Amino acid sequence: MSLSIVVPMYNLEHYVEPLLNSLLNQSEKQFELILVDDGSRDRTAQVAEEMLARHPILRGKLIRTANGGVSAARNTGLAAASGDYVLFLDGDDYADRSLVQRIESSTAGGKTDILCWGYNLVREDGSTIVSFTSASSDTTGSEALKNIFVHKTLRIWTGSIAFKRTFLLENGISYTERCVNGEDQEFIYKALARASRVISIPDVLSYYLQRTSSITGTYNVNKFDVVAAFKRVAEYFSAHPFHEVHTISDLLLNREMTENYFYNLKTCLNGTSGIGTRKLLRDIELAYPGVNQEMLAVMRNYQGDDRQLAFQIKAFLISPALYGRLIHLDRSWLQFKQKLKAVISRKEIKI
Repeated sequence: MSLSIVVPMYNLEHYVEPLLNSLLNQSEKQFELILVDDGSRDRTAQVAEEMLARHPILRGKLIRTANGGVSAARNTGLAAASGDYVLFLDGDDYADRSLVQRIESSTAGGKTDILCWGYNLVREDGSTIVSFTSASSDTTGSEALKNIFVHKTLRIWTGSIAFKRTFLLENGISYTERCVNGEDQEFIYKALARASRVISIPDVLSYYLQRTSSITGTYNVNKFDVVAAFKRVAEYFSAHPFHEVHTISDLLLNREMTENYFYNLKTCLNGTSGIGTRKLLRDIELAYPGVNQEMLAVMRNYQGDDRQLAFQIKAFLISPALYGRLIHLDRSWLQFKQKLKAVISRKEIKI
């Protein structure tokens, strides 16, 4: 089986070379590499072009487009791909040297719609923040969704899943353009809803870099695109029903949506100083009229057994300002622990 690796890039001149080196070092080098420069304003395209020129074994092509966002770049790469399977890696991720070989051996015969594997969330110094792995499995897409939402035994990220290309094309699955958060989950969940066979392997084969400058850690209300993305997934599930679709849709639109809402509130407030919860909520309302009230209604109807989420809901319903203060205290405690760890690592004190 042949593999196409699609890499969208935007202003990543300091990160794209490590990614390309990890692909250059693959034990199996027979794959197609499609780099899509999404209108970068730095030297990203030049760095990629120079790497491809020095290492023709990469079999890569560079496509330059006007800035249209990561979803448009991925769709452009998918349209240009010719491999039997497609993997989407971001320009600041990197791969285990056995990634291509394991994908090809695990999809031999072409009867697998989707293959997924373990991944590590890593810091810029290469250290691991957390590792996400799951047991080996060979199941349907609906069972995989059940493992994600009900059993919580499967976790998938954009760079830890490969799709049969004809499967995507036949089902019309593409990224929602101009959606900046939740578009990856939307794509994955829609694909799983249609998949007849999904194989999961337990090994860590790719690495998700947590950059401090990424949208995840900044004040950006566009993060709340995720609400509309999850709604589109639920609508897709209704149009293409599967076993236990109602249970999974309910979890998606209640627990998962609330968790994402709180996570985005937290990262916005942690990504800035001098901006409080009220200002953030006003900005969200301006960008997404009605979303805050909609989320309040979801919170009031929450009946799950997640104690941490229930505590966050209770604090927020009492007072969004109280919730903001709790986030501030949590951030202060985290910063203290980080400073203490740094002092200990320098052996300035003994414990």
